[in-house]
Amino acid sequence: MNIHLEPEEQDLLDSIERGEWRSVPNLQDEIKRYQRYASAYLKSIQQVSVELPAQDVDSLKEIAQRSGVPVSLLLSSIVHQYITTHSQS
Repeated sequence: MNIHLEPEEQDLLDSIERGEWRSVPNLQDEIKRYQRYASAYLKSIQQVSVELPAQDVDSLKEIAQRSGVPVSLLLSSIVHQYITTHSQS
């Protein structure tokens, strides 16, 4: 069976096949640690509603689709980039 892989997927597969990946000895502890990280992150974010012109939403959807990310992640990234660029330190 011949499966088409994206370049990033092929790089990962090649890396695995070269034996560059190793399992961590305490896998369950690591899983729990990263679950705590994810939980803390989700508790730290807040949801906001924004009204935008339909044309802007359509453009955002197109950009997100081309970038392979959800619209919410694209918007979050744009807002974060603007804030970090324009905030006073």
